[in-house]
Parts: sequence; structure tokens; C-alpha cells
Amino acid sequence: MFISSLLITGGTVAGGWGLTRYVASRLDSPVVEILAKPNEPMKSPPAMIRWQPPTPNLAQMLRPDRLVPPSSRLHRDLAYADRSPWKNQVVPREGDRQEDGAQQELGGTRDDRTLIHDVGLMGKYIRTYWSPYWAIGLVSGVGLMGSSIYHLFYAQALRVIVDIGTGRGTSLMLGTLMKLAIALPTTLGLALVGERLTARLTSRIGNDIRHDLFSHLQRLSQDFHKDAKLGDLIARFSVDMRSLESAMGEGLVTDVGSLLMVMVSFTVMLNFAPFLALLTLIPIIPLLYPASLAARSLSAKILRLNQQQALMMNAVQEGMRGQPMVAGFGLESHFAGYFGEELKKFEDAQTDGLFSMALFQQLSVGSVRLFLLWVLTTGTLSVISGAITVGTLVGFVALAENLYSNLSKLVNEGGIRWIHASVGLKRIEELLQHQGKIGDAKDAYPLSTFHHRLRFEDVSFSYDGLQTQLHGLNLTIEAGEFVAFVGPSGAGKSTIFQLLMRFYDPTEGRITIDDQDLRRVTQASLRAQMGVVMQETFLFNTSLLGNIRIVKPDASEEEVIVAAQAAELHEFVLSLPDGYQTTVGEAGGRLSGGQRQRVAIARALLYNPPILLLDEATSSLSADMAHAIMETILSLVGRHTIIMITHQLQAVVHADRIFVLEQGELVEQGTHSDLLGHNGLYRHHWETQNQ
Repeated sequence: MFISSLLITGGTVAGGWGLTRYVASRLDSPVVEILAKPNEPMKSPPAMIRWQPPTPNLAQMLRPDRLVPPSSRLHRDLAYADRSPWKNQVVPREGDRQEDGAQQELGGTRDDRTLIHDVGLMGKYIRTYWSPYWAIGLVSGVGLMGSSIYHLFYAQALRVIVDIGTGRGTSLMLGTLMKLAIALPTTLGLALVGERLTARLTSRIGNDIRHDLFSHLQRLSQDFHKDAKLGDLIARFSVDMRSLESAMGEGLVTDVGSLLMVMVSFTVMLNFAPFLALLTLIPIIPLLYPASLAARSLSAKILRLNQQQALMMNAVQEGMRGQPMVAGFGLESHFAGYFGEELKKFEDAQTDGLFSMALFQQLSVGSVRLFLLWVLTTGTLSVISGAITVGTLVGFVALAENLYSNLSKLVNEGGIRWIHASVGLKRIEELLQHQGKIGDAKDAYPLSTFHHRLRFEDVSFSYDGLQTQLHGLNLTIEAGEFVAFVGPSGAGKSTIFQLLMRFYDPTEGRITIDDQDLRRVTQASLRAQMGVVMQETFLFNTSLLGNIRIVKPDASEEEVIVAAQAAELHEFVLSLPDGYQTTVGEAGGRLSGGQRQRVAIARALLYNPPILLLDEATSSLSADMAHAIMETILSLVGRHTIIMITHQLQAVVHADRIFVLEQGELVEQGTHSDLLGHNGLYRHHWETQNQ
């Protein structure tokens, strides 16, 4: 009977795994047809990525997905599908990314290395972020084990009650029940304490990681932020961090507790019936390898789901920022259709991901039931043969249920939790390991206060290595001067500002302040010398007072008012019902462009830097307001070195020197009157603007 039971169990396991492999293989049938292979050079204009019906085959025809009617909300106009701004935002399936002989095989070496890397990476994060909390983590773990500990007492009580029988051991049975009654509130209290501590630990550890991630993003140079997708970054803070936080906080404590309870339960089972306890391990061993394969497949699908969700969130972010343009051209219905395409991509990835998780969970639950059936079968045979008593069998089954329940938590809940976490961790680690092109040198030193001169020495620069924005630029700016860079669009004026703030480094040559190469000094000390008014002013969704004072948090309200008066902003602020406490709205949306520009100027004046950089500082202002602002700027000459970029030549009439750029080259320099005396580019633009 024992051998027949073993054969039946083995056959069931093998058959179930075969069916699982078949179902899992059907999940990989393509839903997205990528007409242009991402790893192959284009032989024609970029091919579109559009959603095609799956190739009809028996497996797809029998899919229950076909029973779900299409959404009536997702309008899909294929005539415009190729014109969607997000048409290329698709995460290819694993097979689409691997076109050569290096295709990943199930159970291959490449997977093993990846698994080892994931485990090592997770271990590094656990060591880093758990080190301050080990002691309290152990306390919370013991508390969370309260329920399982009570189950052990319960199994022991069952054995005593059943084996004693009626009549002979009434007092012993009543004593056992009394112990259970006392243990119940005790273990419940332990569990509640453990839950509270674990909740706090989960939040604390998650916030530690978020802080490091946010701080790292703030330090990355502009080459990263220029190309980064905001929706993808937000997804890493939300979706990826949520899964990592759950695993590293409550998940780690719970899983360690479950693992300990598995070992404790098995130890007690050995005490009950050693041979029977060893038999309980038999059905577990053959399922270890299939479980690892299923985990790898699930990990790939969750990674694809998270990536597609990040792209969908990026589409939402761009759609919201571009809404005024969309509404202005009456494109609402078109963009609803474009977004419907993004939702369809996300739907397919989510369907695969959710079903894979459900399949994994059902395999785990089914395995537990199979294990319990195996224990009950072998235990019953042992009772029939007289090897154990009925009470021992009842208690043993309760212990086995506790063991398999904790094992199921490890494999089912814990497994999925850690798979999610490993996917999120890869995406978070990718950010944390990213190093921008601009950083402080190992021997960087603080820049001393600017006193003498700023120089561009044979400076050339290219953003992409293909098109050069500046060519061999040589110029000198003396401390206290008011200089301006003028020239047509694309001449390289804004690039000069980017280099001065060291958002980028010159491709050739160098920039010096008092003979100190900007690449040799710390970025913090460099930017402490500069106040910036950018052409596109960014305001935080807080009060006017907070937006001005944000560059100097310790500034008094009186200092803020003085800066606002200098920026011709004070009278406007007093006209508002809440004055300086008025909230400006998202990105300053409640203010006009000119008002936002004046806030930026007040902010720079409050900062009071040695060097003041003004990028089209008066471009959004009326003529009267621009004249008033220029009077303020001229009053600062001598106390500050003022460097201005502008298209409005009227604003630079009183500049000490004007640098005229054309196609990245310095073609003229001098005062306003000097340049008008030459029949050059400056005079041409002056006459054009003052017809």
C-alpha cells in the first residue's frame, strides 16, 4: 500500500507539472508584433509598432480571454496609431530581445548567474538597511510567530486528549485545555506587538531607501535628467519601492519566522514519529526544481509588467503637461485613442503577470493539499500497522498542517513577494548605480570667492559628439562687469550658461574662475557663487514667500520683501488677498509668465551671489516692467558680476561688454556704441529690432 501511494503521488506531481509547463508555454505566445526588430539596423523608414491579432492556433482559440468582450471605452483608431507620440513605448517580450544563439534556456547557466546576482544584491540591501534595526527586528519576528507557536501547543494538546480517551484522564485533559486557554491571549498579544513593530520597521526601512534614491537623483548631472522619463522615475518610487519595501520589511520578518517554524515543526514531528516525519519530505524534493523554473518565468513577466506600467505612467505625465496644447488644437479624442493604445499594451502585460502569479499560487496551494494527503495516507497506513497511535496521527497531521502552512507562506506569499522585490530592486539599483558624466574630482577643493576674472580658454563643446555647439571660444569677464551674450537662436548662448554652472564640461579647452579650473573645484562651492534666473522659471506649489525664500531658508521675511521690491514684485504681492502667503499652484500655474519671472529674479537677488546669471530675464515682461527690472539690474553692477543672455538688444545698451555669437563662434565683442560702429551682425540685429 505504501509503494502504491508513493506511485500515485509521484504520478500526480509529474502530471500536474507537465500541465503547468504547457499552460505556461502558451502564455508566451506573442500579442505584440514588432515589425522593426530592436537589435537590427533599419533598412527603411522606422516601421510602426502596432497591435496585431495573435496568430490563430488551437491554444489561443481555447483561451478563456476570448470570452471577455472588448472595452467600449478604449477607442482605437488604427489610422492614427502610427502618429501617437508614444507608439514606440513598448517593452518587447523576452524572445524579441534575444535573436542569437545566446537565447536563454530554462535552467541554463545564464539564469543561474542571474539568480545568484539577485540573491547577492538583495543580501547587500538587507545588510545595508537592516543593520540599525536587527535587535528590534528579532523582537518583532518572535511576536509574529505567536500564531504558529500556539498551533504547536494545539497539536500537542490534540495528541494528549485523543490518546488518553474518556474516563481515565479527565483532569489531565482539563489541564491541557486550561493551558491552551492561557496560551491563546498570550500568543495573540505577542502577534499584535510583532505586527506593530514590523509595520514601523517596514516604513522606516522603505523611507531610508527612498531618501537615498531621491538624494542620488538630485546629485545626478543634467545629461541624465535631460533624457530621463519622469513617469518611469515616479514608477520606481511607487511601484518598485512598494514591492521592495514590503519584502525587506514585513516580508523579511515574516519569512524568517516561517522558516524557523518549519524547522521547529519538523523537529517536533521527529519527536512524534521519526520515520513518518522523514516521509513527509518525499513529495517536497521533486517540486523544488519546477518551483525554481516557475519563479524565473514569473520574474520575467513581472519585470515586463513593471516596465510597461512605467511607460504608461510616463504617457499620463506627458499627457497632463501637454493638455493645454491638446485642448488648444481640439485633439482630445485623438489623445484618448493614443492613450487607449498604451492601456492595451499594459493590459496584455498585466494579464500575463496576474495569471502567472495566480498559477504560481494555485500550484503552491495544490502542493500543500497534496502534501497533507500524502501525510494522511502514510499516517493511516502506520496506524493500521500499529506503528503509531491514533492520537499521534491526529497531532502529527496538525503539526504537518502547521509545517506546510508556513512552507506555503514561504513559497506562495513569500516567493511572489521576493520575485516582485527582485524586479523592483533591479530597477532601483539601476538608478543608484547610474553615475552622471559630471561629478566632483577625487581631489576637488572648494572654490574661493570670485574676485578677479572668469575665462573661457579655447572652449569647444558638443552635447552628442556629432554637432558642435561652441568652437574654440576665448573670452574674459572681469569681476563686477555687466556683460551680455547676444546672437540668433542656436548660436550657443544657453550652452555657455550650462557650462558656467557646470551642468556639462567642455569637450575641449577649459573654463576658469580666478585661474581655478571649474573641473577641479566642488560643484557645491561653484554654484554657491552663482544666482540663476532661467528662461523657464520653475515654482513649487507653495506660497510666494516660500518660493522666494527657498534658495535661502534662513532668510527673514524682511529680507524677502526687500528682494521682492527690487524685483518689482512687492506691489503685486500686496494686491493679493493672502499676500506673501498666496499659493502659486502647480509649477506656478496661478501666476502669469511675467509674474513667475519676477519671482525668479527676487529669488536670485535674495541669494545675493557674486555672479548673477540672467537667461532672458525680461523676455516675459511688459516694456515698462522690463525697463524697471533693467534699472534694478544696473544698480547691482559693481557689487555683482552680471552675465546676461538676451534677444532684446535694448536690454544690453548699458552693458560693459557685449559678446556676439553666431553658430557657436564669437564673431564680435565690445560696447553697444563700438558694435554699432561696425557694419556687423550686432548692428544688423539692432536695426532690425529698431526699424
